[in-house]
Amino acid sequence: MHESLLAELAIDRLLRAYADVSTRKAWPEFAALAVPDARFSFDTRTGDVIEIEGVEAFAAFGATATARFAFYEYVPLNFVVDIDPAGTARGRAYQFEIGQDRESGAVTNYYGMYHDDYAQVDGTWRFTRRQYQSLANWTATEPMVSFPIADRP
Repeated sequence: MHESLLAELAIDRLLRAYADVSTRKAWPEFAALAVPDARFSFDTRTGDVIEIEGVEAFAAFGATATARFAFYEYVPLNFVVDIDPAGTARGRAYQFEIGQDRESGAVTNYYGMYHDDYAQVDGTWRFTRRQYQSLANWTATEPMVSFPIADRP
């Protein structure tokens, strides 16, 4: 099989592993998915962009962000990726999230996109950078709020 196809398959598996860790709230497992000094940013379009550096800090952030949900699921929808033969790649990943607030029971839907950077480390593809931007969110009682897709920051 062509090397770029193998890399694309491996990155697809990485994105699905991220979804699995997120959905199960198994944040201690996240360390295997990114380089130790990976950088993450989240632009939810509701305030300041959240910047996080390092897998441990990100796992703590993920645990805090999903703790309020009685039910939470992260669904990868689609991705595109450009593979560099030098062992790096860049792409975009689209996802849908649904969460039910533990206290109120309210359900919120989230649709967003990541600008991702990847590197191959010891034969395994890992995240080196993820830059999230919210594209839409809505609840059963509030209409959808949508945002334009922005170019990579």
